Amino acid sequence: MTSRSSHCTAARALAAAVALSLGLGGCVTLGNPTSTVAQSVVANYYPRCYEPVAYLRQSEERLQQSVVAGAATGALAGGLLGALTGGDNAGRNALIGAAVGAVAGGVSGYYMEKQKQVAEDSARFAAYGDDINQATGEFDRTIASAKQAQSCYQKEYQTLLQAKRGKRMSDSEGRARLAEIVTGLNETNALMTAVDGRLGENLNTYTQAYETDLQKGGYEREQVQAVATRKARPPKPIPAEAVKTEQQLKKATDKREEGKLVVSRGNSLVRDICSNPDMGDWGPGNACQGKGA
Repeated sequence: MTSRSSHCTAARALAAAVALSLGLGGCVTLGNPTSTVAQSVVANYYPRCYEPVAYLRQSEERLQQSVVAGAATGALAGGLLGALTGGDNAGRNALIGAAVGAVAGGVSGYYMEKQKQVAEDSARFAAYGDDINQATGEFDRTIASAKQAQSCYQKEYQTLLQAKRGKRMSDSEGRARLAEIVTGLNETNALMTAVDGRLGENLNTYTQAYETDLQKGGYEREQVQAVATRKARPPKPIPAEAVKTEQQLKKATDKREEGKLVVSRGNSLVRDICSNPDMGDWGPGNACQGKGA
């Protein structure tokens, strides 16, 4: 009777753990999502310039999916562990396990999923590298989109400036056009910063899982880094897959630095536009408010 009761308790605990994991999975919010960046541009004059900006929103969403899924997996795995080790305390253990798994977030879920998918250590090192490469590639496309938007708005600004100097446009239209250019650049910069935040969280997840596997295999990451940069030889052979993953992490870090330069350039463009005395009263009082040098 006791055994049957324990099984029933465990079953109920497992159901609660699943429900909790699903609930937490739906509430996982990672920093700097593009959804917090308001779409402030109404592309009346420069829809072509705004097309790559719209891509930036989709890019962050693609980077988000794997981490959110991992957080839900972590909660479910924690709940399962608690339910299966519990006895009379199965319910309490399941709920605690689910909560701990969710707090650990994408790292625990992602790590456990990789253990399940790839049994061999060296192949798993390569799998981490593949995920890092995929995230870096998406961020590279994001950078390209931001650069495209910036170049487009900058070109349109030069055309607008010439129209201002030649008195070929009304003040009302000029102000509206300038506002769209400045707002487009500001939105581009904000979205780039948001996507960079998402990439940083993804890379943190991948790196922690990768380092855990390195330690499990008896490897020090410093040794792998030394081999990857050809600075030293380790006391024992390092798997080539781990070395390659380390190199891919370095590439991802460099790409993030490139992204920050793109944002810096965008901010400089806004400052230059809004502080240009040739724009006269087209800037002050609209999108340039507080943006001038």
